[in-house]
Amino acid sequence: MRKVHAIIFISFIILSIFSISGITAPNEKLKIYFTQTPTFYSGGSGEFTITFDNTSNSNLKAVYIYLKDEFFEFSKNKFFYGEIQPGQKINEKVSYTVKNIERGNYYLKANTQYSYQVFCSGLKCDYTSEGFLVEIPFKVEGAMSPIIDIKPRDLTVNQVPYTLPIFFVNKGSAVKSSYVILNQEGNLFSFDYTEEVGPIQSLTKKEIIITKIPESPGEYTVFINLEIKDTNDKTSFLKFPLKLKIEGPSQTKTALDINSTEVITNENNNSGVSIQNIPEVKTKSSLFYIQEVVLVITLFALVVTFFLMLLSRR
Repeated sequence: MRKVHAIIFISFIILSIFSISGITAPNEKLKIYFTQTPTFYSGGSGEFTITFDNTSNSNLKAVYIYLKDEFFEFSKNKFFYGEIQPGQKINEKVSYTVKNIERGNYYLKANTQYSYQVFCSGLKCDYTSEGFLVEIPFKVEGAMSPIIDIKPRDLTVNQVPYTLPIFFVNKGSAVKSSYVILNQEGNLFSFDYTEEVGPIQSLTKKEIIITKIPESPGEYTVFINLEIKDTNDKTSFLKFPLKLKIEGPSQTKTALDINSTEVITNENNNSGVSIQNIPEVKTKSSLFYIQEVVLVITLFALVVTFFLMLLSRR
């Protein structure tokens, strides 16, 4: 009798185990995992590929998957499919930004909901629905340092005011806040700008107005000092040289140039007048000589006439 009770007890345990397995087995119908395990950094951004894999022998219909944004900010975290066939794998690319979390091991949580066929008799089929919480392990390697560069590194300035566009490029983790200060040697330039730049994620533009430039043409170097704070409030100081090429100003007439031009013009005008008057002077001299000749001839004729009159009286 005791043997019978023992067999019944063992059978009950085995049946319970299979029953539990039968309850948890449906969770294996839809597996969710990273196609290739990415490396995550606190505050870092990127893209990963996640796989939805139907490992069952049933067609999964009305499949709904929701990735919880507990540790991430996603470009897309809700997915719906009318049907996923047995053995079918669907790969989805997801852009992400890791929230400001400490280094450690975490789980990406996904809620699933779908229905599948459980019985068919002729044209009539019965379906049941189920949903599960899937946890996908991942690891955060801490905060990746920002990688900052500026563009352009050199510019040509001909006149002021001149708006200087500076582009800050970030190829690392996001910058929470930033400030910029310009310094130079000799105070040859004057700038108008606000020191705050703000967050720098991938590309940020900062405009600085140049209000004074050196009088002498040439190449000058101005330094851009950038203070940044990453997502963990770690402060870093960066320094970038910026070359400004000053070209000679366009040929504008100064007061001296204008006076010199007027003097040259007046001289040219005067010389032109004198050249035009020369023929007139020559003309007047010729008339004067003719008048003298006529006068001499007239006097000579009077003298001759007078002598002839005297001779005739004798």
